[in-house]
Amino acid sequence: MAKFNMSMVSAFVAFQLFGIFPVMGIRKRDPLDLRFKWTSFRTIFSLLIITVGIVMFYIELERLDKVGANAINTIGIVFYGTTVISMFLMINLARKWRPLAVRWELYDRSLVNERLVSGTQLSSIVRLLTAIFIIAGFFEHLLAKTSDGVSQYEEAVYCHWDVSNFLRYFANRHYSFVPKTMRFNIFILLFFEFCNLALTMTWTCVDLTIILVSVSLSVYFQRFNTKLDLFHGGISIVGEQFWIEIRKQYLLICNLVEASSNLLAPLVIFSCGTNLYLICFHLVTISWRAQNIPKLIKNWYSLVYMIFKTVAVLYSAAMVNETSKCSLRMLLRVPNAGWCLELDRFTNQLRTQQVALSGMGFFSLTKQTMLAMAGTVITYELVMLKVTEDTEGIGYVPPCSKLAFSKDY
Repeated sequence: MAKFNMSMVSAFVAFQLFGIFPVMGIRKRDPLDLRFKWTSFRTIFSLLIITVGIVMFYIELERLDKVGANAINTIGIVFYGTTVISMFLMINLARKWRPLAVRWELYDRSLVNERLVSGTQLSSIVRLLTAIFIIAGFFEHLLAKTSDGVSQYEEAVYCHWDVSNFLRYFANRHYSFVPKTMRFNIFILLFFEFCNLALTMTWTCVDLTIILVSVSLSVYFQRFNTKLDLFHGGISIVGEQFWIEIRKQYLLICNLVEASSNLLAPLVIFSCGTNLYLICFHLVTISWRAQNIPKLIKNWYSLVYMIFKTVAVLYSAAMVNETSKCSLRMLLRVPNAGWCLELDRFTNQLRTQQVALSGMGFFSLTKQTMLAMAGTVITYELVMLKVTEDTEGIGYVPPCSKLAFSKDY
C-alpha cells in the first residue's frame, strides 16, 4: 500500500470532523477508491458551512456600514472572507486529489523495493503534526470564545443588562439576526458555533496540508540521500548503470514535487498572504493597554501560534529544496575512480535544476523566502500602524450600545 496515502488518513479524518476536504473513501487502501461528488453528504455539509460564512460576511459588512471601518474592526470581514475562500480551496483540492494520490501510489510502488521510504516513520510524523496543529488551532478558538464571553459579561454588568440567561444573551450579541428570524434554541446556537469553529479551523487545515505534503517530500529526498551516502566517499565503486537507475529515481521524486506544487499552489499563495496579514494584526492588538486578562492571553497566544504556524509552513516547504540539494553535495565527493559519464550528467542536472514548491510561479519556497517574509512583516506592520493611527476614532462603538455585533476587538 502507498505509504503517503495511508499516512495522510489521520489528517483527512481530522479535517472532515470540521466539514473540510469532502473526499469519500479516505480509509480505503486503494487511491482509486477516492471519490469526490457534489451531491455527497460531506460536500453538502461543506457548502452549508460556506453558506453560513457568506451570510456572516454580509452581516459584518452591514455592521461596518453603520459604525465605520478602521484597521482593527475589519477583522470580521477578513475572517469570514478568508475562511470562506479557504473552504473553497479545500473543496477544489478534494476535487483534484485523486490523480495526485494515484501518482504517489505509483511512485511508492516503484521505490518500494529500494526501501527509500519508511511508511511507519512517515505515518508517525503525519499523526504527530496533525495532533499538534489541530489541538493548537482548537485551543486558539476556545481562547477566543472565552475572551469574547468574558468581555460580553463585563459589558452586561457595566450596562446593568439582564444576563440571567447568559447563553441567550451571548447569542443575541453574536448572532442577533437569529432571534429576529426564529425562536431562540440552544441547538441553533450550537450549530452556528460549530460553523464558526469549522471556518476557524480551515486556516489551520490549509497550512497543515502544505506542511504534511512538504514533510513527506522531504522524507523521500532524505531516504534517497541515505542511499547515496554509501557511495559518495568512495566506500563502494559502482558502474554507470547504477547511476542511470539512481537518476531515474531522483527524477521520479522531482516529478512528484512538481505535481504536488501545481496542486498546492493556490493554497501556498493564500496561506502566505493570510498569515502575513494576521501576524501584523496580532502585533497591533497586543499593543493595546485596555485589555482584560483573558483577551490579553488570547492575543498573545494567537500571535505566538500564528508565527509558529507560519514558520512551520515556510520551513517545511523550504526543506524540500534543501534536501534536494544535499544530493549534489554528496555526488561532488565521489572519487575520480567512481566517476563516469552518467554521473557527470546527473551532477550537471542538479546544478541547474531548482526543486521547490512554488506559489503559482510567482515565488519558490526556499530559506530565502523565509527571510523575505520576515522583512515583509516589518514593512506591512508599519503600514498597519499608520492606518490604525489615521482611522483612530472611526468605527468606535460607545459603551452599552445595542448595535448588533458590537465586539470589543
